[in-house]
Amino acid sequence: MTTNDTLNKILGDGKATRREFLVTAAGLGVAIPVASVMWSNAAKAQPSKGGHLRAGVSGGNVGDSLNPALWTDTFMLSVGATIRDNLTEVAPDNSIRGGVAESWEPSGDATKWVFNLRKGVEFSNGKTLDTDDVISSINLHRGGDSKSGAKGVLAGVQEVVADGKGKVVFKLSSGNADFPFLLSDYHLNILPSKDGKADWQSGIGTGAYVLEEFNPGVKATFKLNPNRWQQDTGFVESADLLGIDDVNARQSAMITGDLEVINKPDLKTIGLFSRNKRIKIVDVPGRIWHAMIMQISTPPYENNDLRMALKYGIDREDYLKKILYGYGTLGNDNPIGKASRYYAADIPQRVYDLDKARYYLKKSGHAASKFDLHAGEVFPGAVDAAVLYQEQAAKAGIDINVVRHPSDGYFSEVWNVLPFCIVWWGPRITEDLILSLAFLSGTPWNDTRISNKKLDELIIGARAELDERKRAEMYRDVQLIISNEGGDVVPAFANLVHAISDKVGVPTDDAGNWKIAGSWELDGGHFLKRWWLNG
Repeated sequence: MTTNDTLNKILGDGKATRREFLVTAAGLGVAIPVASVMWSNAAKAQPSKGGHLRAGVSGGNVGDSLNPALWTDTFMLSVGATIRDNLTEVAPDNSIRGGVAESWEPSGDATKWVFNLRKGVEFSNGKTLDTDDVISSINLHRGGDSKSGAKGVLAGVQEVVADGKGKVVFKLSSGNADFPFLLSDYHLNILPSKDGKADWQSGIGTGAYVLEEFNPGVKATFKLNPNRWQQDTGFVESADLLGIDDVNARQSAMITGDLEVINKPDLKTIGLFSRNKRIKIVDVPGRIWHAMIMQISTPPYENNDLRMALKYGIDREDYLKKILYGYGTLGNDNPIGKASRYYAADIPQRVYDLDKARYYLKKSGHAASKFDLHAGEVFPGAVDAAVLYQEQAAKAGIDINVVRHPSDGYFSEVWNVLPFCIVWWGPRITEDLILSLAFLSGTPWNDTRISNKKLDELIIGARAELDERKRAEMYRDVQLIISNEGGDVVPAFANLVHAISDKVGVPTDDAGNWKIAGSWELDGGHFLKRWWLNG
C-alpha cells in the first residue's frame, strides 16, 4: 500500500483527529502543508447538514402536473425523486438498490419477481406504506387507456398482486433479468392509495423532502421530511427547484450567485463560464448517443460495404472535440457505451481511416454517388455535426450532401422516414430497453430497419439470462453485430453536464471522480437528497 493509500484510508475511516492525521502523515514523510490540504479536502467532502439550496433546471412546462405518468423531462422527474420513492433506485455507482423495496427475488426463469417492502416506511402525511399503495401506483401506468410514459416499460407485466402483508409479486409474460432496473424508471413513483387508486394529486410521498409549493414549470419548494426512512440522505434543510429553460439565464444566475446548481450549461461557452472560480463543472458519462442512421432496407444503404465506408469516414475524436467540446466518450457504431453495464471494452475502437473508407467505397460500387444526409437542430450543434461529417468524409472521396430541415416536425417527417439522417437517442437505463426498442426486427422505432435473426435471438435471450457472465457474452456479440453490420454511425455518447457552486458538495470516489448516477441528469434526479451545502 502506498503512502497516499494509507492516508486516504485513514481519512476514509473518519476516526483520526486532525492532529493524529498530521502526525501520522509526517511519520510517513509527507510535509505538513501537504497533509493539511489533504485533511481540508477530506473535510469538505463530508456531507454537511443545513442550508437552502437553489437549482435552476430545464424541462419545465406550465402544463406540468404531479401525475408521474405524464412526466417527460428533468424538472418534474427531479420533483418526483425528491418527494417520492420508487420500489428501486439507481445508486450513484449506477447499480440498482432498494427504494421502498428492501429486497427482491426472481424465479429461475425470471418470469416472476417477489419484492419485499421495507417495514415502517411512512408517507409524509403519516400513512404507513402497504402493498395496496404499490399495486395502485404500478397500475396507474397499465391498461389499455393508459397514456403513461412508462406503459411500454411495464408492457411485459401480466399481473401485480400482494402476497401477504409485505410482499408484492410481479408476473411477467417472459423472463426479464433487468426487471428491478425497470422499476427505477422516473415515472414509477410509489403513491398513497386512495379508494383503490393512486393519489398523485396530493403530492404526498415517502421521499426525503416534503413538497411545500408547486407552481407548474416555474417553481417547486421543498422542506426536509423529518420522518424520512432514508435518514442517511437529505442534507439541506430546504430547497427551491426553478424551471429555467433559457441556458443563458441559468448561467447568469449561477454567476450572480442566485443559484447553486444548474443542468445543461452551454458547451460552446463552457470554457469561459468555468473560469469563474466559484463555479465547478460536474459531468459523468451518459447513455445519450448521437447517430447518423441509414435505413439498410433502402438502396444504396443495403450495401454493407457502403455502410462500412461511411463508418470509417468519420473522425470521432474530432467530433468529440468540436461538437461535444470534450464532454463525451467515443462511440463505436452501436448504442452501448462506456456508461452501460455491459459495454464490451475489449472490442477495438473504430477509428477515422481514409484508406479503409476509400477501399469500402470503391468495393461498394458507389464511388460516384452522392448521399443526402438529412439534418435538423435536434440537439445542440446537430447541423454543425452533419457539416463536420460531410467535410471529414469528403477526404475519402465520399460525397455527402447535407439537407437541412426545421427542428419542428423533424421526428415525424424526417427521422424514421428518410433513409439517411442525424438523430440522438435519450438515455435508457438498461441495454435491453434500447435494443428491444430500436434493434429488434419489425419494431416501430427500428430506425435503421435492421433485421437480423441472430441479433433478435441474442437480444431476447439476454433479456432473460440471469447468469451475468453469459449475459455479458451475449451483449458483446450484440455490439459486434450492430457495429459491423448495422446502419448506425455512432460518433459519440454525450456526457451529462452540470454546473455547481463551490459551496455545493457532491460525492466522489477514492480517486476523486464524481460519484453520481448516469441514468439521467442531476444524479438521476436524486441530487436534492444526495448533494449538500458546505458550511
